[in-house]
Amino acid sequence: MLHMHPLPSIVDFTQLLAAVARMKHDSVVITLIQRMESFGISPNVYTLTVLINCYCHLNEIDFGFSVLATILKLGYQLDCITLTTLLKGLCLKGNISGAVSLVEEMEMKGYEPNVITYGTIVNGLCKIGQTGVAIRLLRKLEKGNFEQNVVLYSTVIDSLCKDRLVIEALNLLSEMTSKGIQPNIVTYNSLVQGLCNFGWWRRRLFC
Repeated sequence: MLHMHPLPSIVDFTQLLAAVARMKHDSVVITLIQRMESFGISPNVYTLTVLINCYCHLNEIDFGFSVLATILKLGYQLDCITLTTLLKGLCLKGNISGAVSLVEEMEMKGYEPNVITYGTIVNGLCKIGQTGVAIRLLRKLEKGNFEQNVVLYSTVIDSLCKDRLVIEALNLLSEMTSKGIQPNIVTYNSLVQGLCNFGWWRRRLFC
């Protein structure tokens, strides 16, 4: 592609880089972007978001924030996807407090977090055993105009079951269904495993 005349667009390069990143070849993507820039091809915000994602997977979150600074310096308009990518990187590193601070900063600067943003932070909280904090965040979302989905509830239900709080998990299931949110296979698997761990083989999820 680098030797084609005329050169492909940055969109074409970014699509290829994103495909390589999905194959978990993060170091390769970083090298390819550097080589692309050496040919005078300027990355766009989507290319740089792919780069941030690769740094996060390599547990090099500081480089990810450096790329964010580059995005701002170039005058690109930030979007929720870029910031959520950094959020995921912080969660992968175990820096949940930093992730929460980033969400708050996003909100203060007018970037409206989406379902992926909140799903990432809820998942991160549950993974480090902060299920109670995840539930408080879920309650905060319920009070706002944010539309909850089955992924958010299932993540918390799974964490409650792993904490051996099966009654609380069943109550949350009942609450979820009362709001018209239908459980999926992930929800049921978590609850079945939780019930089996307690020896409640014949317990019914619905009466």
